[in-house]
Amino acid sequence: MCGAGYMVRICSIALALAALSVANAADRPVSTRMRNLVFHLGHGVELRVDDLAGQLVSRVAGKPPSFDDVNGYLFDIDSARVSMTAQSLSNLMNNYVFDYPDAPLKNLKIAIDGNELHQSGTLKKGVGVPFSMRATVAATADGRIRLHPTAIKAAGFVPKGVLDFFGLELERLIKLNRTPGVKIEGDDLLLDPERLLPPPQIRGRLAKAWIEGGVVYQQFGAADKRPALAPPDRKITNYMYYRGGVLKFGKLTMEDTDLLLVDANQKNPFAFSPAEYNRQLVAGYSKNTPSHGLIVYMPDLTDVRNSAR
Repeated sequence: MCGAGYMVRICSIALALAALSVANAADRPVSTRMRNLVFHLGHGVELRVDDLAGQLVSRVAGKPPSFDDVNGYLFDIDSARVSMTAQSLSNLMNNYVFDYPDAPLKNLKIAIDGNELHQSGTLKKGVGVPFSMRATVAATADGRIRLHPTAIKAAGFVPKGVLDFFGLELERLIKLNRTPGVKIEGDDLLLDPERLLPPPQIRGRLAKAWIEGGVVYQQFGAADKRPALAPPDRKITNYMYYRGGVLKFGKLTMEDTDLLLVDANQKNPFAFSPAEYNRQLVAGYSKNTPSHGLIVYMPDLTDVRNSAR
């Protein structure tokens, strides 16, 4: 118990140092490793994660990341290999990127043919003009996805160049203030992966983008970089592992976080929703580890949704 005089000052200093220590712990990122996941990001958007290493970082100063606020944290990627299907890309463009009343592109449909994207839809230039475009996929030096058109048709005609079709008002037409993840460079569309997806936000340097096996792949960081973080149980293949720092979820707060989320069905990728994680948490079960960690076995999101019908 603190008395008067110098003891009061000592107690005040001790309390201040304790508060500072808690704040510093809250600001520290949580290391993460993920393998064989399908992130369900809403709007019909699904992102397949083959392997990811990085940190979970709070976007709110002085507060730790919380699973209950997908806008309050981001994934800072050191290395990752992710992919998206043509259907998911169509949903991303229609239901999220260009989902506003005066969007210049509507009714987009994306297919993959060989090593090219085949896009069709309606361009709103005065009246709606149907168009189709074929494009290659690559990464730019500054970490964006470059879609380079190889052919384009509009209303049955084949213009000699993309800009001839769109005109010199392309940037105004696309209304970049409403679509911050999309830029124009010559005839090419540049997509910023850090600003293109629904939350939670990702942050990382795109090194490569390509088409393979009917899906679009993205490699962040070095493909040959061996992640240092691995779960305590090396036999599992589908998981999310969080280690260090402070992490909140629901009414729980983990200090020196040691949380392993495991796919209850290891036979297919772990279907997980950041926004609906609590439904999967409730439907699963957990156990504590001798090192005071927590392992949670969670059913796939699709199984949880089907059981609720």
